[in-house]
Amino acid sequence: MKKTLLTTGLVGVLMAGAAVPTSAISDSGSTPLPGTGAKVEVSAWQCNAYADKCSFKTSTKAKKGGVKYNVSKITNTATVKANGWQATLALSPSGTQVSENTRQVSWTNQNTWIADISGIADPGGSINTSVTTCSDGGAFKSGVKAFASACAND
Repeated sequence: MKKTLLTTGLVGVLMAGAAVPTSAISDSGSTPLPGTGAKVEVSAWQCNAYADKCSFKTSTKAKKGGVKYNVSKITNTATVKANGWQATLALSPSGTQVSENTRQVSWTNQNTWIADISGIADPGGSINTSVTTCSDGGAFKSGVKAFASACAND
């Protein structure tokens, strides 16, 4: 489910160093963690309008009844892509280069409920460049695992 959210002055302050967006785009997904009653919830967020750089954030959370649920291992992979003719992408943190216009950053935590990634995307190479941020996450506990994904794009 795609959502457009209006930002506040506080968000603009938190995003110093990046272009201040006029709005943000987010997406989320979830799946049950079998036999636990918990869910793996994944979200992706990015700025919608920018002049130079675009902030992004991805998250994987394990929750049961809306409350934090500790798992053995929880992972999150952010895939950020610059879209457009001859688009290029620089990313902070740099991550792994998938192609000239795509980077991935992964994070894994143990014995907790959350794995987050955030950074700045710097698309280039095309006047009509847009950004897509995807979040792929998974959780593992007591021999069971579950994965979910979400993509935010403008």
